[in-house]
Amino acid sequence: MTPAAAEPPLGNGFLASNSLAPIHALLVPPAALIKLKTPPRTHSFFDARNTLGLATLGASLTADALSTQKGLAYPGFMEMNPIARPFVQSRMGAAAYNAGSFGLMAGLMYWAHKTEHHKLERILPFVVGSWEGLLSARNYHVIANRK
Repeated sequence: MTPAAAEPPLGNGFLASNSLAPIHALLVPPAALIKLKTPPRTHSFFDARNTLGLATLGASLTADALSTQKGLAYPGFMEMNPIARPFVQSRMGAAAYNAGSFGLMAGLMYWAHKTEHHKLERILPFVVGSWEGLLSARNYHVIANRK
């Protein structure tokens, strides 16, 4: 048998063939398998980590608000944040400012969640909560050491 007889002819007879059998089919399966990338796991916005982050943020905002209101009762104590200063002169204004701050942070977390910036979503409440906790500790330190 010659090599030319083993291969199918590529002339007009090849194109007019009604055979459904593949001509150049692999007799052996390929040795390498293609592994598909697994999609990233999705999580609910109100999962345990975000709930803990929001609780931490709420507690630190509350501590800062209480320490600020306690400090404003003494002469010489003032709000350092120029944006919050007009609001914290009354308790209702302070409550509105803190509720707005919490809502803004929760909204930023939700935006980060929806745009798949999950690291930012996780870090944001803890960073801001730590900052607010530091500010409330500073307020209580200033109140305790007043003259």
